Amino acid sequence: MSTDALLAEYVRDGVVESSHRGYLLALNADGSIHRQLGDVDALVYPRSTIKSIQASAMVRNGLVLEARLLALAASSHSGAQMHLDGVREILALAGLTESALQCSLDRPLGEAERKAWGDKDATRITMNCSGKHAAMLLTCVKNNWPIENYLDPAHPLQVACKAE
Repeated sequence: MSTDALLAEYVRDGVVESSHRGYLLALNADGSIHRQLGDVDALVYPRSTIKSIQASAMVRNGLVLEARLLALAASSHSGAQMHLDGVREILALAGLTESALQCSLDRPLGEAERKAWGDKDATRITMNCSGKHAAMLLTCVKNNWPIENYLDPAHPLQVACKAE
């Protein structure tokens, strides 16, 4: 059974108000362990926490974006208009439209954005990870890799992300 470690505590007036447990592994530049807390071999489902690693792999494979657009590639967004415009801008750089996105359909993540969206259907561009997917598509176009199967684990993009 995996065990997690106490990573942080917030103490106010001598009382622990909140504590955060988990796993931590920090490596030195040569790959040796610098610091380890908890069972770092525990199986986890990282979800969005690895977007920055995926973005790094894309940059190493030719992705060039200005900072505000790279931020969309490396994070989740709320579905604000500026986020949707940014995703469309990345897609336009690739000569693509929203129809090329293969992320799930969803409504905006942000509470205000979701409320403003109302009862409109879920879309791919409003999915919180559409920026990452748009950047993946642009990386594929820059490398002349196929875009139809960019989510396939054997696709060159996914191989590069896994290697990162």
